[in-house]
Parts: sequence; structure tokens; C-alpha cells
Amino acid sequence: MVRILLFVTVLALGGAFFVAFSNVQGKIDNLESSLAQTETDLQRTRGELTKAKTAQKEAEEKMADAQSKAETAVANLRNTQQALVAQRQRADQHEATSKDLQAQLVQATTFVESWRLFQQANGTQDQIRQKLAAYDEVDNQRAQFVAENGILLSQIEKQSVELSRYTGKSAKITLPRSLNGKITAVDAQFDFVVLDIGENQGAREHGELLVSRGEKLIGKLRILDVKKDHSIANILPDWKQEEVQTGDLVIVGN
Repeated sequence: MVRILLFVTVLALGGAFFVAFSNVQGKIDNLESSLAQTETDLQRTRGELTKAKTAQKEAEEKMADAQSKAETAVANLRNTQQALVAQRQRADQHEATSKDLQAQLVQATTFVESWRLFQQANGTQDQIRQKLAAYDEVDNQRAQFVAENGILLSQIEKQSVELSRYTGKSAKITLPRSLNGKITAVDAQFDFVVLDIGENQGAREHGELLVSRGEKLIGKLRILDVKKDHSIANILPDWKQEEVQTGDLVIVGN
């Protein structure tokens, strides 16, 4: 009887061990399968990460190239604007020279007849020489008067500027029509700028300049302080269309 019980006990333990071993082996098989799947997913993720990094690098290179091209385009535009101003000045000079040559041509073709009529009206060559000498003297006096007048006008403008500092009224200053330059620095807090034109180029205190960017009017400036090769100007708030920037062109308005 004892042997039968012992046999049954051993049989039961063996069955329990077999069941437990079967469960553990199943879990091991599941873990090995999950590990293999995880390694597969990891390899795929690493591949996708490498592709993403490559794509990111290509995008960064394209962005850097686009920025470089944009900066080059802006520089070319500024150079073109400056060349346009210079070309307009040359065109005006050529037009003036052409008109002068045309006038000289007309004078040359009618010189003989004009000289004959001139002699009839003014007498002999000696008489003409005397009149020309008198004319030269008058012309020299006129040139001297024009020079003195220019000095007086300059003194009047300087006195007007000095007076405006005490009265608060703006003095009207006429600038050369050919004066042009660009803004080299901007102080947005206090609304003043630095220009690359000064006394040597014709800039004068209280003179007013228009600010343009391309063909667009940005604002208007009034020169406050003039040095030899640069000057400082205020941005007039009533004329401000956009924020003034370094590199904007300045020209004399109407």
C-alpha cells in the first residue's frame, strides 16, 4: 500500500514538473521571439534614423545655399542701384555735352556771315579788340561778383543755421542736385543715421535728403552735423514710410 502511495506521489510530482517545464519553455520561446522582433525593429529604426539624418543634412545644405544666394542677390541689387545713379549722372552730362556741341556746330556754320555782320555793326578789327577788352574787364568783374555773391550766400546760410538753433525754426538749405550717398549706420532708438557723404561731397547742415530703397521712397532726413567725409542726420517722423536700414540710398529731393 505504501509503495502504491509512493508511486502515485512520484507520478504526480513528475507531472507537475513536466507542466512547469512546459510553461517555462513556452515563455522562453516567446521571449526569444520578442527579442528577435525587437532586434529587427531596432535595425529598421537605425536605418530610418540614418536616412533622417542624411535628409536633415541635405536640407541644411540647401538652406545655407539659399541664404548665400539671397545675400548675393541683395548685394547685386545695391550695386545696381549705385550704378544706376552714376549712369543717370553720366547720361545728364552727355546730354548737356551733346547740346553744347550742337550749338557750336550751328555757330560754326554761320560764323562767316555772322562775322561779316558783326564787323558792319562794330567797326574795324582794332575797334572790335577794344570792345572785347572792355567786355573782358566787365566779365572779370561779373565773375568776381558771382564768387563774392556765392560767399555771401554761404555765409547767410551758415548764419541761418546758427539762428535756427536759437529760434527752433528750420533753415532752408539748398544742396547740390548731384549729391547722393548711402546710410552706413542707423540708431533706431533715437531716429538718427550716419551718411557716407560730408562737406567734401557737398553736404551741409540742415539740408534735407530723401531715403529710397530700390524705387520705393522710405523717408526723409535732415542733416544735423557735417564732417569732411561723413555726416549725421535725423529721420523726419512725418516722412517715415518704413524703418530706415543700413545701405539705403539718399538723394536730393525736389
